[in-house]
Amino acid sequence: MDFSSQQSNGFGNGLGSTKKSSGNTRRIWATREEKVLLAALKDLVAKGQKTDNGFRTGYLNKLEDALRKAFPGCDLQATPHITSKITTWRKHYSAIVSAQLLATGIGFNTTTCQLDCTDDQWETILKTRPYVE
Repeated sequence: MDFSSQQSNGFGNGLGSTKKSSGNTRRIWATREEKVLLAALKDLVAKGQKTDNGFRTGYLNKLEDALRKAFPGCDLQATPHITSKITTWRKHYSAIVSAQLLATGIGFNTTTCQLDCTDDQWETILKTRPYVE
């Protein structure tokens, strides 16, 4: 990795950095930043800010405020940084869940939008994932 192209927001403080590659600038999240973002998302859910259709209006600003409170002077913004990170998490989560279902022999019927599995497989899912209804 070429460190000459990175601009750190503070060496050793756990903040991410920006990396310029082929004309585009990318934000690299630090683990601490991701943990604070995840904790802030959980807090919003606990406070009733999440509905069946997603989060209530203004949730990105609340997440940005939580990050600024934890990391004064950080350059993270609701758009594009936080929305991009959440989108990336969704893609990774979806890929993991799909791989787990394929490994168990369970399929998905795109016509009926239902899982294709036996009753025994469904019982196993319910035992291992109590949040599934």
